[in-house]
Amino acid sequence: MSKKFRARLLRKYRLTIHNENKLENVLGFYISPLWVILSLFVSFLLVAGVIYLILAFTPVGEYLPGRINNKTREMLVNYNLKIDSLKEVVDKQDRYLGNIKNLMEGNHPADSIMNAPELPSTEGISIITSELEREFAAAFEEREKYNLTSYATSVGTLHELNLYRPARGMIIKSFNPQDKHYGIDIAENPGESVIAIHSGTVIMSDYTATEGYTIAIQHRENLVSVYRNCYQLLKKVGDRVATGEVIALLSNGEESDGTIKPYLHFELWHRGKALDPNIYIAF
Repeated sequence: MSKKFRARLLRKYRLTIHNENKLENVLGFYISPLWVILSLFVSFLLVAGVIYLILAFTPVGEYLPGRINNKTREMLVNYNLKIDSLKEVVDKQDRYLGNIKNLMEGNHPADSIMNAPELPSTEGISIITSELEREFAAAFEEREKYNLTSYATSVGTLHELNLYRPARGMIIKSFNPQDKHYGIDIAENPGESVIAIHSGTVIMSDYTATEGYTIAIQHRENLVSVYRNCYQLLKKVGDRVATGEVIALLSNGEESDGTIKPYLHFELWHRGKALDPNIYIAF
């Protein structure tokens, strides 16, 4: 069978080109099936080689699906980075506009609540003050008492800051420095939000034994706002806050030690002087 197949491959056939008008043969040559197969194979290799060279060394290959060169890939990466940056900017603008909308509508959702840990009660704990600490406190109070009592001094630049009220509610205790009450107490509903009166940087965010969780913000014009009797702090020291941004929450009711703090104690300080918040903020 193999001999017959080999004989068929090697069998020669005459291929003649005949001119019908002159009735003569123009061209004639002998071919075999093996020659035809080899010719087709070599032609296929030549065509494949030409196509490879065109795709590898000419820009034609870039138009094929899924095939890009290094330069195009670098451009795509740069475009993706720019798109991500633009998306981040748009997201920040959307959040900013959303905060303004909530502020105008009176809604102040808590965005990043930092749950305060449960601390043991300080009731019944006696803190002994040393003689050196008492002397330092007396000297400090003597040196600063004139600053604290000159609270009525009006600072013109503060009226241009457009300060917002820190919380909604009725003032239940007014500013009275003679009674060492250097702020105001605002009655609030449980779970109420506390907002920043103006943009600034958080300089204090901690727990105090006498005033509970306290947060203080440094604003421009040497103005400092202090928010006491909070239950949950939403910002930490060093955070930048915007005007009207939620910075803390009040208690949902009774505290873990059985006491109830249904008010926010708010203070306003300027260059070491306690200011009456009613003069600069419309409650």
